[in-house]
Amino acid sequence: MQEIPKQPYAWSIEEFNNDGDLVWSSISQFRPTELSWIRDLPTKKHNIVLTPLYKDESKAEKITGIKSYKESTQKMMEAYNGL
Repeated sequence: MQEIPKQPYAWSIEEFNNDGDLVWSSISQFRPTELSWIRDLPTKKHNIVLTPLYKDESKAEKITGIKSYKESTQKMMEAYNGL
């Protein structure tokens, strides 16, 4: 079994409203150290969930031998049955 790295590869940032519905989500390379960047009204309360994301090389999909933008787009479309 692969050992989980000590540091997350990225962070999932999600905000939920008071009913538990997802308002927005994002992935960040770094864990936010503070949340002053969230745009809002001064009276709004936030429900934020930060989830660490760990890289699993065993499940990585590698695409190699790409020669041009047109060819790489075509390969991606074929691999995922269109966009």
